[in-house]
Amino acid sequence: MAEKVRALTKRQIETLKQKLIEEKNSLVFSDQVNASNIELSKPEGGDEVEQSITDYINSHLLRFRNREVFYVKKIEKALKKFDMDEYGLCSDCGEGIRFERLLARPTAEMCIQCKEESERDESNSFIGRQSKSLGKVSDLTGMMA
Repeated sequence: MAEKVRALTKRQIETLKQKLIEEKNSLVFSDQVNASNIELSKPEGGDEVEQSITDYINSHLLRFRNREVFYVKKIEKALKKFDMDEYGLCSDCGEGIRFERLLARPTAEMCIQCKEESERDESNSFIGRQSKSLGKVSDLTGMMA
């Protein structure tokens, strides 16, 4: 059973809200979140090695951008919860999330007990694992023969 957590104070709420806003503003690709594409390097001419290096750099650039897009969406979702007075409440059990946890991870949606239980369930389940970074369900049943 989850330990009862005191409600966040107004000062703690303001601290966490400011932290979320600062994190959002500090992201490298924050201005490109809604853009469907970004400027990628396109070498003119060049040999296969230069093309491979460019492809490698571009793939990492896209990967970093996609991670930031996902994180910006989590930040925006957390900021909306402030307006609805739901910020700091566990989405699983409804109890308060400790201030220390929110300070370390301001986009946390679960208290530590529920998150640990969720991760245990996920690690024990072979079928239906979820990608931690993209939130997509991986279908591993088609891989079995």
